[in-house]
Amino acid sequence: MEGSATARLLYRGALSLPDSYLLLDGLTFSANLIANKDLLHNPLALALESMRGRPSLRLKGTEQLKNIWIDASDDVCMDIHPTATLSRVYFENILCLSCLSPDGRTEIGVRVALGDTDGPATTEILIFGESFPSPIASTSTSSSGHTPTLAIRVARITPAARAPRPDDPTPRKPPLHLITRKQSIGDLAANTRIRPKGNAKEESEVVRRAREVMLHLPSSKARGRGKEKEKDKDKEKGAAVFKVPALPARKGDHAADIDVFGPVGDAKGKARAVNIEAVDEGIGDVEQENKSIIKKFTVRHLDAVGVSKPHPEFKELFGFVYRGTAFALRATIKKSPVSARALEALVEAHIKLYVTSPT
Repeated sequence: MEGSATARLLYRGALSLPDSYLLLDGLTFSANLIANKDLLHNPLALALESMRGRPSLRLKGTEQLKNIWIDASDDVCMDIHPTATLSRVYFENILCLSCLSPDGRTEIGVRVALGDTDGPATTEILIFGESFPSPIASTSTSSSGHTPTLAIRVARITPAARAPRPDDPTPRKPPLHLITRKQSIGDLAANTRIRPKGNAKEESEVVRRAREVMLHLPSSKARGRGKEKEKDKDKEKGAAVFKVPALPARKGDHAADIDVFGPVGDAKGKARAVNIEAVDEGIGDVEQENKSIIKKFTVRHLDAVGVSKPHPEFKELFGFVYRGTAFALRATIKKSPVSARALEALVEAHIKLYVTSPT
């Protein structure tokens, strides 16, 4: 390896040929320390150093340099060991038989992948030859003096620059009617406040009218009709008084037990219990009797499985069982009395859905 004192070893190993068990061994990749003052900003050097410990890299085949984009600014070279005969013969046949482009590079290179997969995250490199002046060639015979000396260079393959397409946005100049003598393009920027034309008096008048409109917006209160409007006016004139209307008295209820926040409970916790004896309004006598029986059966069977009235889930379970049983009997509940055997079967079936075991 020439100039080993000014080179950093990046990777030493072999190339594995596709569909073959042969290895092109004896390869050494190094970076020029003089050209690369900071190797941390050299992506190709870092990629090759990350391959240390791998016995070989994947060789993908040959590639025309004119068909791809490469970044040769990292100044990475490759050397072949003198005893690696197979590697020397391979690269001599690929690079030495290739024509040179005007920039002194071979037209054909060897493509290598740094990884096991072929994806956008996999770094791919290109090994190609580049001619450079050699002192040995200048002192040799005339026949060999015209043969250029090739150095094996390594470059990173980069994505090709995409050509512009018809659907790409095109930067456009602002319309001429937006630019006046006193306004420039900078005045029309998005973060610049454009004031309306006119003097300060007219502008203040517009601002005043807008303020009045905003301060006198119509209220969102529901509009009443007839006497309700008069009552609202009387309330606005007088002192605001919050009154809770008394609930209509029903059978079995007492006005003293009603409060603003619901039924008043005693020390035993009767407020949480469900008033299961409440009479539904607007239904027939047969339907009312059937629903009363459903309520009694529901309470009895819930108590049998351990869910009594003081239970925290009694109210919710009672509602589910009662509504489900009444819905199942909706075809006959209004016409004739329900059968006690059928009612027990329905209530037990609903309780088994919600209560798995006695609690």
